Amino acid sequence: MTARRRALGLCAALLSLTLAAGCGGSGTSGAPAKTGAVPLISTADLPKAQPGEVHLFGINDLHGNLQPPDGANGKVGQYTAGGAVYLATHLARLKAAYPDSAIVSAGDNVGASPLISSMFHDEPTIDLLDSLGLAASSVGNHEFDHGVQELRRLQQGGCAADGCSPGAPFTGATFPYLAANVTDANGQLPPGTRPWTILTVGGHKIGVVGVVTPDTVHIVLPAGIQGYTFGDEPDAIDKYVPAMKAAGAETVVALIHDGGAQQPPNGAPVDYNGCANISPNVTDLAKRTDAAVKVLFTAHSHQAYNCTIDGKVVTQGAAFGRLITDVTLRFHDGTVDAAAVNRVVTRDVTPDPATAKLVDFYAAQVKPRAEAVIGNAAAPLPAEPSGSGDSPLGDVIADSMLAAMAPQQAVAAFMNPGGVRAGLHGGNITYSDAYTVEPFGDQVVALTLTGEQILRLLEQQWDSVSEEAGVLSVAGLTYAYSESAPKGHKILDDTVRIGGQPLNPGAAYRVSTNNFLAAGGDGFTVFQQGKDVRVGPIDLDAFESYLRARPAVQPPAEPVQKR
Repeated sequence: MTARRRALGLCAALLSLTLAAGCGGSGTSGAPAKTGAVPLISTADLPKAQPGEVHLFGINDLHGNLQPPDGANGKVGQYTAGGAVYLATHLARLKAAYPDSAIVSAGDNVGASPLISSMFHDEPTIDLLDSLGLAASSVGNHEFDHGVQELRRLQQGGCAADGCSPGAPFTGATFPYLAANVTDANGQLPPGTRPWTILTVGGHKIGVVGVVTPDTVHIVLPAGIQGYTFGDEPDAIDKYVPAMKAAGAETVVALIHDGGAQQPPNGAPVDYNGCANISPNVTDLAKRTDAAVKVLFTAHSHQAYNCTIDGKVVTQGAAFGRLITDVTLRFHDGTVDAAAVNRVVTRDVTPDPATAKLVDFYAAQVKPRAEAVIGNAAAPLPAEPSGSGDSPLGDVIADSMLAAMAPQQAVAAFMNPGGVRAGLHGGNITYSDAYTVEPFGDQVVALTLTGEQILRLLEQQWDSVSEEAGVLSVAGLTYAYSESAPKGHKILDDTVRIGGQPLNPGAAYRVSTNNFLAAGGDGFTVFQQGKDVRVGPIDLDAFESYLRARPAVQPPAEPVQKR
């Protein structure tokens, strides 16, 4: 089935702009964050368009959030934000003020989506974007969650393998998906995608090229992208600049599904239009991209920033439809000037009626399943890492995989951190709650590893090729590690226990995990050496069965210790 960006890496707290200060690096450029509250900038008071001016309205990382996101996911700093009905209203305001305009996306429109979208294979989100008039989108890593063939279906239409969704027949996206740095051995892009397109806006031709993070190869299910390479982003962009110019492009805009974060000094609030100490990778993207590229819409890290780097405007609009990046391009005297402002998608506007009709239809379809109570938690189960690096909820999920594969004699289980997409509050757990935790539809598998291979697997937690890997959550296994020890020697071998017994390096053990990790996802290649692989239930089904079998799930004892 699937895989995706397993992100509780890239800063575990990317969900809230107010928590972003710990994520950045040492970067350059942009105004420092203001002290005190960050002023609200939305669409209530838009300046008048000037002659020769066109606008591009950018979104990124919508992730199927048709309904208003809640908690920290529904905030931009102190401001409540997001929701498709409000996004549509704010875009309509912008288009009324600036009719010479187009809407673009920097990817992850779909994938890791709430049940209202994912239950219907994210077709509702594609329908929403079509209704908004999206003109072009880069692919994101989540567009590859179900492989290149499902991406082609999202582009071209047709029913999913398990049947058609309710409502009108799905005809696919009317906007093009751009994947300039994704090629097979023959240099061909994924079916249905293209590297770039030309938008004609206000009589001006704008080249738009799209790329996705090269880390995609490590963070989606390998079988779904077999044979494809995810190349260097600036190299791919620069490769197509001459072709766009030959097609008449007066300027070029890049949609880059990759990004970073600000790191304001001294705990100052994050200004969603600031660029305080931006991550070095963002600066690198700008400096290595052809000078003909005036604007870089970035994504992937779910952050907000608005920078000018090396003469280019570089932006990101957080995630989940909370911000619209309003880019102004002014064409004059054979030159093009660019500027940008991130505008908050506030909820104090009239919901768009057509969008409300679309959202309400799918909400009614999913409601009976979503609201069913399937379990109870005796106390909150956080998704965030504990002091030792594993996730309390991840440990519970590992326990559910261990229980699911007990008939296969599994004695330990492993869960990747980025597969745990949200925590659980104490009390009743609905199917929707559980789905939000595990939305990817991975399969639980059992396989045989030696004790020595398990030790090497544990060492790979500090030697992964993926920037989004981390400490695995576990069940049936306990151990301690030394944070200060060199790579390859962090696990304290004499502390490793399976089923309460010391690990025997020469013995064979049946272990359980999901098919993402079993295929070497997040760089855990030792799993690929496993023998006698047997496929079990879908991970969410295993989790549901586990919850239903217990009157209340208790927070687990910490199986991992950091010394």
